[in-house]
Amino acid sequence: MQKQIALVFTGHDLAEGGLSVLNTLKSRSIKGSFFLTGDFLRTTKFRSVVNEIKKNKHYISAHSDKHLLFSEWGNRIDLLVTKDSFVHDLDMNFKELEKMGFGTDNKYFIPSYEWYNQEIVKWSREMGYIPINYTPGLRTAADYSYPEMGARYLSSEDIEAGLWKENKKPNGLNGFIVLIHMGTDSRRKDKFYDRLGEMIDQLKGEGYQFVDIRALLQYN
Repeated sequence: MQKQIALVFTGHDLAEGGLSVLNTLKSRSIKGSFFLTGDFLRTTKFRSVVNEIKKNKHYISAHSDKHLLFSEWGNRIDLLVTKDSFVHDLDMNFKELEKMGFGTDNKYFIPSYEWYNQEIVKWSREMGYIPINYTPGLRTAADYSYPEMGARYLSSEDIEAGLWKENKKPNGLNGFIVLIHMGTDSRRKDKFYDRLGEMIDQLKGEGYQFVDIRALLQYN
């Protein structure tokens, strides 16, 4: 049984690494999964990234139309949105996807900030969608941080070290959802997506297969 990993990428207001990520995937014949906000899709300067995602037939789905924070950071049980506002936001995101020709087979989505609660899961399922998140244990999603954030900053070297540490466990990274941001704050100089190609090559050498999110979740 071949070990599988899904690479997922999110985008809202930054995407300076988008084309680089897509070139890396293309050169290695890998299908990624992209989760974009409605604002991202409507932003003209990101259109080349969206077109490349479409041209190369990657999976694409929603990430909240306006990148709303759905629940409190300190206590995720406390909602910051009503059901109506949540439904409207997600519906607008999917409508924007449909307008751009991405209207089929995109039931999975990643809630903005990857931060939500059971109520959000319930409302999503009532709409016919399934919220997903990156696999706990990895810190790749911390690639948004930058040194001025102090203790919350995590360097790309430390992020990658955490990935290899997880890979040494008995089941390694098999079945993992690895989230990487296509764009990060300009104050972060060591972009984690720049390490993507070498990481893929090493993991492929260890027998991993990279699949899109649908294949991973169906398989596992």
